[in-house]
Amino acid sequence: MVPLPPRSQLDRRPQAAVRRLTRRGLLAAACGGGLHAVTAAAQDVPPPLIVGVLSDSSGLGGAVSGPPLVHAVEMAVKDTGLLPDNRPLSLLADSFVRKPEDAVAIASRWFDRGVSVIVDIPGTSAAMAVQALAKDRKRSTLITGSIGPELTGRACSPFGSCWTVDSASMANALVKAMARRGATSWFLVVPDTVLGVAVEADAIRTIESTGGRVAGRSRHPVEDTDYGSILAQARASGAKAIGLCDIGHALSVQLGQFQDGGLFADGRSVVAFVPALSDIHAAGAKAAQGLLLADIFYWNQNDSARLFSSRFHNAAGQMPNTAHAAAYAAVRHYVRAVVATETIDAVPVNEEMRRNPVYFFGRTAHLRIDGRLIADLTLLRVKPPAAMRGDWDHYEPIGVIPAADVFPAVGRTGCRIGV
Repeated sequence: MVPLPPRSQLDRRPQAAVRRLTRRGLLAAACGGGLHAVTAAAQDVPPPLIVGVLSDSSGLGGAVSGPPLVHAVEMAVKDTGLLPDNRPLSLLADSFVRKPEDAVAIASRWFDRGVSVIVDIPGTSAAMAVQALAKDRKRSTLITGSIGPELTGRACSPFGSCWTVDSASMANALVKAMARRGATSWFLVVPDTVLGVAVEADAIRTIESTGGRVAGRSRHPVEDTDYGSILAQARASGAKAIGLCDIGHALSVQLGQFQDGGLFADGRSVVAFVPALSDIHAAGAKAAQGLLLADIFYWNQNDSARLFSSRFHNAAGQMPNTAHAAAYAAVRHYVRAVVATETIDAVPVNEEMRRNPVYFFGRTAHLRIDGRLIADLTLLRVKPPAAMRGDWDHYEPIGVIPAADVFPAVGRTGCRIGV
């Protein structure tokens, strides 16, 4: 085994070519003749390392997936440069429509044509299906688009890893953080979706297990745009913490209506369990000011994050959500493991990934045996407009939530790896 080259050496190597493809037309040609041509032209080099980005460019997944996430992976591939063993490195990108069978069909074709690792995969059902296929085919998955705890629980894989905080762990983090601030009674605002109901269940479980109580909850159709009745119920409940389980446009609309309706007043804490920075930006600082959330990444948290985020903004036209930063970090960590093990075999590569610390924008992090990224979270509050120093300067850190308060032990997740 060769020693892992320093990051500076990897970063200074000439940039690798990045192949941007769409599902229709070019994908079939590149994955067929194009990739065979690469192999045939250089019989003396190791098999190519092909990174597949399987995203959702529409619907709920679009906020954390789609073209911006492809930009993040492109950055990771370019920053890697030429590999020490001259192994070809390239990128494929495709999207599906949140149907597990569609995602599996794409992944199966990719694996047949030599793709070593798949990144993103929004939606728990699709992510679980692709991760199971990858496990059978001994290929790797770097999941950034799903927050389902099952992925590192009962459906865990020795070749899969999850790079954002799952819904159960986020509930642990925020409910315990609010309890320390004296808020133990909750009102939950829940969309009638698979994700919304899952987040609600995780929140209730944590609230009750920590001695809190659910003073009320309201489940609404996903197409709702008027939240006046929910506002009235939340205020009447007397709850000190209001938990918002929506994402995307619905969350942005709620924030404006709840702010105007005084829900952020009278000593209440309004908490978003699964927001993206782009949701807050869409709502606007005036509407979102005072909102509480927690995360492992924010673009302005340190110099490392700012440098990455500035480059990402230039490419994508927005500051990165956590999923975008996680995709970059995941691909970089994966490629370092390939370099260290001199192979794309999923078994030694994933063992190497779990052995070494993760470079996560200045934050101490590592992958647990079940594939879950483990790191402290930052408790964040959305700034009022007058405190902002730029269009995307939405958050101020107000505390640290230790990893021990966030992630349940492996033995309590249902994962059987190492048991």
